[in-house]
Amino acid sequence: MNRQQWQLGQLIFDPQRRTLQLHGQHCALEPRQAELLLLLAQHAGEPVSREQLISEIWLGRVVSESAINRAVSFLRKACASLDPDTDYISTIPKLGYCLLPNARLLASTSNTVTTPIDSPEISAAAPEVTTAKPRSLLLWPLLMFSLIALVASWAWLQTAAPDNSKPGEVLIPKPVTSFDGAEFNISSSLQGQLLYHRRDANGNTHMWLYSNQQHTPLITADVQAVNGSISPDGSKVVYRQLNGEQCQILLLALQPQAPEQSLFACPADSAFQASWHPDSQQFYYRLRQSKTQPYLVYRYQLATANQQQLTLPDPASVSGAIALAVAADGKQLAVASYLTPDSSRLSLYQLAEGQPLQLQQATDLNIGVVDLTWPAGKPMLLASSNQVYRLKNDLSLQHYFYSQLSINSLSSSGRQLFFASQQQQAEIWRKPFTTDAQATPHITSSQLDILPRVNQQDSELLFLSTRQGLHQIWRKPHNGQEHLLATLPASAGFTRLSWSYDQRSVYFSQQGAVYQLDLANSQLTPLFMSEHMAYVVNAGPDNNNLIYSSNKSGDWQLWRYQLTGKQHQQLTTQGGYSGYLVGDVLYYSKFHQDGLWQLDLSNGEELLLLADFDKINWLNWQLQDNRVLYFKPGQGIYRQSLQNNAPAEQLLADSSELVHHYSVSNQAIYFVKRQPAQGDVYQLPLP
Repeated sequence: MNRQQWQLGQLIFDPQRRTLQLHGQHCALEPRQAELLLLLAQHAGEPVSREQLISEIWLGRVVSESAINRAVSFLRKACASLDPDTDYISTIPKLGYCLLPNARLLASTSNTVTTPIDSPEISAAAPEVTTAKPRSLLLWPLLMFSLIALVASWAWLQTAAPDNSKPGEVLIPKPVTSFDGAEFNISSSLQGQLLYHRRDANGNTHMWLYSNQQHTPLITADVQAVNGSISPDGSKVVYRQLNGEQCQILLLALQPQAPEQSLFACPADSAFQASWHPDSQQFYYRLRQSKTQPYLVYRYQLATANQQQLTLPDPASVSGAIALAVAADGKQLAVASYLTPDSSRLSLYQLAEGQPLQLQQATDLNIGVVDLTWPAGKPMLLASSNQVYRLKNDLSLQHYFYSQLSINSLSSSGRQLFFASQQQQAEIWRKPFTTDAQATPHITSSQLDILPRVNQQDSELLFLSTRQGLHQIWRKPHNGQEHLLATLPASAGFTRLSWSYDQRSVYFSQQGAVYQLDLANSQLTPLFMSEHMAYVVNAGPDNNNLIYSSNKSGDWQLWRYQLTGKQHQQLTTQGGYSGYLVGDVLYYSKFHQDGLWQLDLSNGEELLLLADFDKINWLNWQLQDNRVLYFKPGQGIYRQSLQNNAPAEQLLADSSELVHHYSVSNQAIYFVKRQPAQGDVYQLPLP
């Protein structure tokens, strides 16, 4: 029977037989070890992230950090048992694991003679088992010239392998900016002018233009000018201006210079992203009407001030459009829409003068798209996390570049690709409730430490951290050192932890499924799977009940899940998003409207308790001894009694550094403070 084998340094790897061999000696691998080694071989010379390992080897299940480490450790020992002098698998800090680059696929064979193929990189889509027909061997010489060689070591440099690159070529980005602070939201003209936004170390944001090797601020007035985009001819900029609760989309003429012109009003809680048509007389943009509505795509024509909605809400995309780009010839529009934190839907539309938008193709991608650009005569490029991909003709993705820091935006001009990347640091602080007590740093690192969850006894603190490159659950006992508890299977930027009733475990949802993490043994247990579409999870009034939100009935409602019997019961009918059950009384917020509500389950009577309870409180609000703790935007974190009409007590004032991630014990409040972001704009050659 024909089979595939791999040459890994001196070792021969047979995925079908699950064996490693060297000079007649063999080492048998467990099935998961063989799957892991095959995945690393298919990406030889590239780091494979823990997220990708979880997705492809553990099929997206929640996996503890120790399980991944054990699997890699066993695989290293297997390689070392035959070749102890070679380090076959290296750990790339913050990126993942990498197999040594001189790995190559051997031709399918039915005997012990193997014929090398002169290419160290094979597509990750290559099957584990092939049954090759004799005529397929004639294709190998053609593949020799079409496959990409990637042989550079990964130490700390980021590599890429474009079609026109030479084997072993290392792409080193060239800095365009180097200010103290962070640059983001970039766009470029055909002449190479680069528009970017600069946030300095004091938190002030301004719009800048880079042209003829000079950096010039465009708007120096004390206004919030953000989300700008420069036209292809470099003559104008469209941007969003915020003034309190007032939001306007403005047009600033650069050539010739003229005062800015107001185009239309916009919702204050909606971001704005525009992509210009090549004629520089119209632009396409995304906007949402409120924070509970998805982003849709619109077109605005300057000559007629005609504003037209182009897309409708997609039931599969709660957040709607993430990014958009018009092709350089103006004939197509690409729109990336949110599906999950690590998946997106890419839709390609045909643009024709006087014709409605027509969908040509759509595909779901296994990356969380951040931004995209569509250069002339080149494939579309998409950014996700710290990576750049290019879109192939069959709508599959091919990796192009790794960045050390997260990428927030892309742009292209001529033969250059520009990208902005930044590092955000956040710390967890603690403020005791004792008189005159001061807040002090409690959890600090060079990465993001967010979403604290403290138990009522103030003896255990759980939080999310990106210290190892992806969001993970960490634990800090009182007066003890923090340590890793578990790795999540997907990006967990908004994975919300909730303590169990007995404070011995925590619950959380991931992609519609609900899990329980036992603190005593770090064991993760799935409670129910994704068909229930769970999102916000809270403990019930005992260890047998959970309260969770779901839109499986058509809109967001609150449900009760009983662990004994595994029963699901819908509790609300008029909306519910984040709730706690105390006896027979349900306290909850709603998805579509502000307010804290109360529902007596014994008689079905609903009552509005707090009208000024903002809907953003779904993430962190708490009930504690007949008091509700919640956040007021622009004011701070408050504690309000539910038993009398006493004024709300302010626990913490709002500030520009405060992130409304907080948790309260019976002794202190824990909260997150962001530190000034650092990042720059870089350029690379287009593939």
